[in-house]
Amino acid sequence: MTRLTFDPNASLLIFPCQAEYRRRILLDLALDTGASTTIISTKVAKEIGYELSQITALASFGDASQTHLVPKVTLKSLSLADARVENIEALCYTLPEEHGIDGVIGLNFLRQFNIGLDFKQGILTLSR
Repeated sequence: MTRLTFDPNASLLIFPCQAEYRRRILLDLALDTGASTTIISTKVAKEIGYELSQITALASFGDASQTHLVPKVTLKSLSLADARVENIEALCYTLPEEHGIDGVIGLNFLRQFNIGLDFKQGILTLSR
């Protein structure tokens, strides 16, 4: 079982993660139960080895203001502590820097686990 602490009063629940394609890097992802698919920044996609101009698979997603058509990639793996999912799809999007995150953990990652969010104690648990 993976057990992580978080600030229950924070406006975003941000966790350190690892993304891997050709290279593995550390990144900060926000937990987003409203996102169906995990999103990584275009900067992260490039850092792990994607050549975005060569990607032909596109997907659309909507935020509060509009719909975006963005590159869709398959990560070799995405890990949140020791909770790991292999061959997971991610959308590549240029995120606003003021959020201070490299992307969001979406439902396609979260659905692989039984999840507990204890806001009174500030604890996230993930188990298979």
